[in-house]
Amino acid sequence: MDGTRALGIVGAGSVGQALARLLTSTFEVRIASRSRAAEAARFAGGGARHCGLAELARSSDCVVIAVPDRAVPAAAAELAGHGPAAVLQTCGALGPSHLSPLPRQGVPCATFHPLQTFPSPDAGVRALPGSTFGVCGSGTAVVWCETLAGAMGGATVRIEEDRLPLYHAAAVMASNAAVGLVDASVGLMELAGVDRSRGRRAVRPLMDASFENAHTMGAQHALTGPVMRGDAGTVRSHLDAMRDCGEPLRALYRAFGEYLLAVAVRRGLAAEDAAALGKVLREER
Repeated sequence: MDGTRALGIVGAGSVGQALARLLTSTFEVRIASRSRAAEAARFAGGGARHCGLAELARSSDCVVIAVPDRAVPAAAAELAGHGPAAVLQTCGALGPSHLSPLPRQGVPCATFHPLQTFPSPDAGVRALPGSTFGVCGSGTAVVWCETLAGAMGGATVRIEEDRLPLYHAAAVMASNAAVGLVDASVGLMELAGVDRSRGRRAVRPLMDASFENAHTMGAQHALTGPVMRGDAGTVRSHLDAMRDCGEPLRALYRAFGEYLLAVAVRRGLAAEDAAALGKVLREER
């Protein structure tokens, strides 16, 4: 893969725009989309241009499908009529088989999932360099995955297709569940009398330190708080105070409590303390 290569990107959402912006210094980037292709090309800069799908497929050394999960099969089917050289797609829950009929035509295909969050194109550009990409496929398509990841200073992890849903669930827990925890924590702060903006500022250092400790020390050694201490009375007081918060929030607290209880047991929590905590967490179910 020497020399300047042409990279086609199908889709002008946050993922497609961020990839285009980051890769335009290394590749000749072409963008196709049913809408906003011109806007995406302007955002990418560096000579990126927009074109129709047929031209993109014929003129690109590799095509990246960066559209929502539900639109991937249709995009792949449309590309199949134009003879692309290699095709990757960015949805983490879908494998190369979802790009049918491309594999049947002998087109090298792979999943190329950025393990990162994209609330906006700008946020994606800031966060993506150095990230990991989940890769599923073989041959030339995987070489392309490794090349694109390397161009952004990232790394790849190989996932078998039948395990992609587990891999993607892990990504959802690491990203979306973390966002939900912030919202739940700030909501409880608000109920305790702290306004939301101040609550967000208040919990951030705690959450940052907890994430850092979990990654550097491992969850068992990073865990603190009433579950780790076997303090069933404190956990009961939390649940009692949350009776008017709505069942989704109380259920979230109980579910995380049960999961953390298993972590605490691995750490060495006494059996009688674990039993008392489990009883409190499972009450009213």
